[in-house]
Amino acid sequence: MFTKNVGDLFCAPAQYFPLGDRMEILGWKQSECQDVETRKLWKEKFQEASTIVVGGGGLLCSDFFKPGLDYIFQEKNPDTRVVIWGAGHNEWQLSDWRKIKCEIELPHPYDLIGVRDFGHQHEWVPCPSCLHPAFDAVTPPEHEVVLYAHEATLLNPKTRAVLPTEFPTLSNSADFETAIKFLSSGDLVLTDSYHGLYWATLLGRRVIAFPTSSKFYDVKHAAPLCDPRDWQRFANLAVRYPLALRECRDANTRFYEKVMQLAG
Repeated sequence: MFTKNVGDLFCAPAQYFPLGDRMEILGWKQSECQDVETRKLWKEKFQEASTIVVGGGGLLCSDFFKPGLDYIFQEKNPDTRVVIWGAGHNEWQLSDWRKIKCEIELPHPYDLIGVRDFGHQHEWVPCPSCLHPAFDAVTPPEHEVVLYAHEATLLNPKTRAVLPTEFPTLSNSADFETAIKFLSSGDLVLTDSYHGLYWATLLGRRVIAFPTSSKFYDVKHAAPLCDPRDWQRFANLAVRYPLALRECRDANTRFYEKVMQLAG
């Protein structure tokens, strides 16, 4: 699947742990991959796998990714184990964001489950991108406030019109190093990006989020949620979480050990 969303590009557990081949969840579909040989290779690797790790990102409660999750259980070998790692719910609707609610429903029999959403019946395992070494080299902020937004938000005149315009701004199509440096440059980060919220928190920054789906509701290290036009009223509620980076890394390390035990 082609995407310029840097959060999607850096949320796979296989980027941070030795888990084997990294494959796109919709890689067998012609609409997602035009090359016949690439799709054939995807299916061959799928059939050979003894354990399939699904994650991370907003894959759950999402109509877009449902075919991928269904395909796994329809086509996998009977003895292949399936793990959810760092995925989360991502229900959205084109209406009032305050009315979007979601419970994690997993209709398939996963062998091990770790979700990035906190407070559910499943183990909390946040996005494994927290393991990236970029979070170990944080520099002091240069600006009081910065804005980090989805590229689509900035390109749409209607959604762009309600965002503040007086602050340094970056879209989530920027490369990872640029995004981390930018988020680190603000003492307070305004964002409609899940990974903008998450990464800024790991960098020790205060955050205010403009939610676009349910994925913002169950973040363990929560940020105030509001309409972009109302952010100033919530500024005093934005706090830092000094232990967030360690907590997130520890949770992923523990989960990796469970995955290895399951895989045998």
